[in-house]
Amino acid sequence: MPRVVIVDSDRRVQASLTDLLALTGRVEVIGGAGDVRSAFELVERERPDAVLVDARLPDIDAGEAFISGLQRAWPAIRIVRTGWSDVEGHCMTPRCAYVSKDATPEEFTAAIVDACC
Repeated sequence: MPRVVIVDSDRRVQASLTDLLALTGRVEVIGGAGDVRSAFELVERERPDAVLVDARLPDIDAGEAFISGLQRAWPAIRIVRTGWSDVEGHCMTPRCAYVSKDATPEEFTAAIVDACC
């Protein structure tokens, strides 16, 4: 079962995604963070298989810097981007996927599981 960290600046979204993923029983959420510093600390401590991240932390530059840092520091960690708008083309590596925030629990789970395979 993939272990995932959720990174989103909105704590309500973090909680909703945690609950949503728990429903499927196929992904273990091991923590959440709302800013880059907390996210890096959490990833360092927990070493998840995947990070589900809204790249707007709190703006696109911080989110992109976070994702780049993850890819450099922990190349084995898979990245699943999420957001309210289509970011097709923003996942330029094989370790990256995208799922819309209005996706079903099954779609979120599939994106995480597929990214980890």
